[in-house]
Parts: sequence; structure tokens; C-alpha cells
Amino acid sequence: MDLATISAAVAGAVGSRVAFHPLDTIRTLQQTSLASGYKLPFAQYWRGLPAAVGFTTPAFTIYLVSYRQAKQQLAPYLGNDSTVNHVVSGSIAELSSSLLWTPMEVVKGNMQVKQAGTGGTFDMMRHMYKTQGMKGFYRGYWMGLAVFTPHSIVWWVSYEKMKILLRNRNISTKRESVDLTAEQYAYASVVSGVAAGTVSNFLDVVKTRQQLAISEEVARLRPDDQMGLLKVARNLIAEAGFFRAMFKGLHVRLMYSLPSGVLSMVIVELLRPEDRVEDKKVLES
Repeated sequence: MDLATISAAVAGAVGSRVAFHPLDTIRTLQQTSLASGYKLPFAQYWRGLPAAVGFTTPAFTIYLVSYRQAKQQLAPYLGNDSTVNHVVSGSIAELSSSLLWTPMEVVKGNMQVKQAGTGGTFDMMRHMYKTQGMKGFYRGYWMGLAVFTPHSIVWWVSYEKMKILLRNRNISTKRESVDLTAEQYAYASVVSGVAAGTVSNFLDVVKTRQQLAISEEVARLRPDDQMGLLKVARNLIAEAGFFRAMFKGLHVRLMYSLPSGVLSMVIVELLRPEDRVEDKKVLES
């Protein structure tokens, strides 16, 4: 994959993480029931940012490059814009990048819920390694795959279909160019983000609680969360009720993920002019 794609992925990942990290912190605290509002000490909004940026940059790069490479390689067999191609490519992207996404979520989440003045990111990583070994960084790994593989599939299928619809609209309205605008990429990202976020929300909350179950803050609140995944899910439903559990923290999750996803994809798409040439070839074929 070319340097332009990698540069675009890095720019999108870092830009969105830095800009919207405070909302991600609020999401984590609300999902774990360690906070119910939006008002936090200023420094806490940014806790876990070094881990988020450090892991997200290579993880998102692998994710995006894997998706586009898989889509390109599968195009002769499955079709460039087929749903099957998008499903398979999205799954490959998630599986390829999950080895970095999981430790990022675990370290970042532990930093977000910990009390102020108790050390930085590297102190947390050293403590995790000393007390849990490498497996501590992959707590909730399989649950993460269970959450983000369908999330990734729904996101990419929705996003690609929206791009096709918007390109066709540009053609039907006889625009000077079939290229999508930044606003159209943003719209496609919002639609796909709402669909994927809603579908995966309950499992995402369970995953977050499982990953942070052994943190001191969560352990004091729900010590039996450490008993396993089913116990985490039962505690969540008992605490919030089934319907509220399905959508717990969804509004904050979307407040974070939608602008973050829009910024990421607009940066990525606009920094890759060759994509627009490829799109024209597809439309002309």
C-alpha cells in the first residue's frame, strides 16, 4: 500500500483521537457507571490520551490498509462494490488490527477510570505487566472481536453503499464531477456510524466492563464483575434493566464516534486523490 494511504490513515487517526478524546473518557466512565454526568476535573478528560494515540496510530493504519488491500485483491472474484466483498474485507481489517486495538482499549480505559495523581500511562503499563503479565493487556480480547467484527462489517457495508448512492446522485444531477465532496463523505460516515454503533452498543458496554473489571475503581463498585463475562452482562442488566442496558451510554458513544469517524474518513478520503480516479473507472466500467 502506498505512502499516501498510510499518511492519510495516520493523520485521520491522530487528529480524531486528540480532538475527541474527552468524549471517549466520558463514554468509558458512563459505561462503567463511574460517572453519570459530563462534568469532570479538566485533567481527567485527557487521561489515557498517550495510550490512545500511541496504539491507535498503528492500529488504524493496519485497519485501513488491510481493508483497502483486501477489497482490491478480492474485487476480481467478488466484485469491487459487492456486499460480500465489504463484509469479508471488513472482517479481515478487524482481525488484522485487533492485536493492537485491545491493549489500547485496556490501557486507555484503566487510565480514564483511575484516580488523579496515581501515575501516568507508563506507570500503568508497568503495573499491569507486573501484576497480570502480557495477558492483562489482552483482557476482553475475544469479546472485542465479538463486538468490533460485526461493528466493522456494518460500518463498511453502510459506508460503501452510501458512497455508491451519493456517486450515483452526482451522476443523475449531472454534476461537473462524480467525486464526492467532503460533506458527502461526512454524511456517509455519519450514517454508517449510527448503524454500526447502535447494533454493537450492548456488547461494547459489556466488553468495556470486562476489560476494566480488575481496576481498583470498578472492583470497589462491582467486585463480582471479575467472575466472568456472563456475570458482567447479568450485572449490567440488573443495574439498568434490559432496554436501558442495550443503549447505555449510546448517546455519548455516538457523540464521540460520529465526529471522530467523520474527521478520520474525510481526512483519509481527501488525502487520497487516486481513490477518486479509481471510482471513475468503476463507474465507467
